[in-house]
Amino acid sequence: MDKVSHGDLPDINELVQSLRENSRALSPQEFMAAGSHGQAIPGLYSWWVDVDGARELSRGLGLPINSGMIYAGLAGATRWPSGKKSSNTLWLRITTMHLGSNHDLSTFRHTLGAILASAEGRTDVNEVGLSQWMHAHLRVITVPFVDADSLGKLEKDVLTELDPPFNLMGMMKTPIRRQITILRRSVKEN
Repeated sequence: MDKVSHGDLPDINELVQSLRENSRALSPQEFMAAGSHGQAIPGLYSWWVDVDGARELSRGLGLPINSGMIYAGLAGATRWPSGKKSSNTLWLRITTMHLGSNHDLSTFRHTLGAILASAEGRTDVNEVGLSQWMHAHLRVITVPFVDADSLGKLEKDVLTELDPPFNLMGMMKTPIRRQITILRRSVKEN
């Protein structure tokens, strides 16, 4: 999907389809090797887990997780109601927050860290191990979207359609989401 600009709002189904195109998913290594070109702007993204990673997440949660999309989000949306512009971009969100070394900076990383800590019988997040696990088992799709003012509203509609099991805020409570909430509270803060 090409970059979407202000005044050219896409059909929600088009965004959902782009985020579901598994064939477009890149490993963290591939994403980082491609560099920030085309990713240094706002947008949406989806994270995908492979079969072995899903098996480990299932063990940590005590509930079955299928391989495929597990999380989706945005980077760089204008903060409402203040209208404050975000300096975040897809590149920064994925490389420094999700793939960084601090689970406190990323809801997604915190969730994965808590689940994997549970699988290992730990109460702390092994940041190095978590990063290695993410590089080994995850893939990401990005959809650049330059209209930061509309991005937050679009995310809500897109998440409603995608319903990724690891998204918590504003989503229907499921057994997986309830268990994630419990596990996230059980890990120690940095």
